[in-house]
Amino acid sequence: MAQMTHRERVLAALNHQETDRPPVDFGGTLATSIVPYTYDRLKKHLGEDHETVMGWKRQQLVFPHESILKRFDVDTRPLKLGDYVGGKARQLSAHTMVDNWGTTWNKEATGHYMAVAGPFFDTEPDTGLIEAFHWLNPDNPGFYQGLKERAEALHNNTDYAVILDMGIGIVTRAQFVRGFMDFLLDMTNTPEFAEALLNRLGDIWIKIARNALKRVGHLVDVVFWGDDYGMQQAPMFRPQQFSDYVKPVNQQMVAAVKELTDAKLLQHSCGCVYPMIEEMIEMGIDALNPIQVLAKNMQPKKLKAEFGDRLAFWGAIDTQDVLPFKTPEEVRENVRQIIETLSVNGGYVLATTHNLQDDVPPENIVAMFDACLTYNK
Repeated sequence: MAQMTHRERVLAALNHQETDRPPVDFGGTLATSIVPYTYDRLKKHLGEDHETVMGWKRQQLVFPHESILKRFDVDTRPLKLGDYVGGKARQLSAHTMVDNWGTTWNKEATGHYMAVAGPFFDTEPDTGLIEAFHWLNPDNPGFYQGLKERAEALHNNTDYAVILDMGIGIVTRAQFVRGFMDFLLDMTNTPEFAEALLNRLGDIWIKIARNALKRVGHLVDVVFWGDDYGMQQAPMFRPQQFSDYVKPVNQQMVAAVKELTDAKLLQHSCGCVYPMIEEMIEMGIDALNPIQVLAKNMQPKKLKAEFGDRLAFWGAIDTQDVLPFKTPEEVRENVRQIIETLSVNGGYVLATTHNLQDDVPPENIVAMFDACLTYNK
C-alpha cells in the first residue's frame, strides 16, 4: 500500500478503510496527552531540551513539542478554543483557582486540580437556581480570537489531521458545577433538576460549537469532546437514565456539529460504557475514546466484534497496567495485539487509554510508539 499523508491516514481509519499503518494520536486532545513530570523524563530520555509548555492547565497536561511529535510521526494536531475574556476566572492562591463556570479548583503541590466548590454545591436542587444563575457567555470573543487563523495554518500548511477540542460535555460539566455525588443523586431523586441542568449546559455547548464551526468547520477533520459515563466495573448511572436525560441533549449537540462540518465526531468516555455504546452510535458518534481495556465489558475483541463496522476506536493502549509496569518488550507485544484486533478493515487510531501519568517510564512510551510505526502485517 502506498504511503498516506497523516490526514489521509486518520480519515481513512475513521471511514473503516485499511491504512498503510495505524494512525497515531499524542497530544491531540485533552485525553491523549501527558503530565509535565513524565514529559520532562521523556525529553531527557530522547535528548530534548526544549521548554515544557502547558496546554491544559486544569488537567495539568502538556502540549508535546513538534520535535517529539515528529519523532513519533504523530498524525494529529490539536486546535483549542481561546481563553475567555473577563468573567469569573481568577487565581485565589498558588494552587487554588476559580473558572468561568464558577467552579473552584484546588490541587496539592503536585497532581491534578480537583473541583472543591461550585455554584450548585451543597444546595437544594431547585430549577429556579439554574434560571437565576449568571452563566458564561457563549459569544465571548475570547473563545474565537485567532481560532480561524490557527486552523488555517494547520490545515493549509501541514498534512496533519486537525482536531477541534471542544473540551468537556454536559455530564462532566454538571458534576463540576453541582458536585459529583449530588448530581448522580439528582438523576434518581430529582430528575427534573438534573434534566434542566443538562439542557442548559447543552444549550451553551451548542452555541459555542456553532460559533467555532462557523469559523473553522471546513478546516478541521475531527471534533472532540469528553464526557465520562463509566467507572471501572459499571456505568456511573443506569443506562435508562442515559437514554432519558443525557442522550437527547447529546443528539442535539451532534446534530449541531454535523450541520456545520464534515469532520468526524470523536467522544471520550472513560470506564465501562458498554451499555451505552449502541445509543452513542445512534446519536452519530463516529469514534470512541479511550477504550479502557481493563474496565468491565471493554475488551477490544468484544467491542470490535459487536460494533467495529459502525464505530471506530481511538486509544486502547493501557495506562493502568501495561505502560506503567510492563517491560518495553511486553509493551511492544501488547501494541501488536491491539493493532491486530482493532485495525482490521480500518477503524482504529492508536493512543493511550488516558493521559500518560507519573508512573509511566519513558522507555515504555518510546516502545509503544515505535511498535506502531514499525508494525508490519
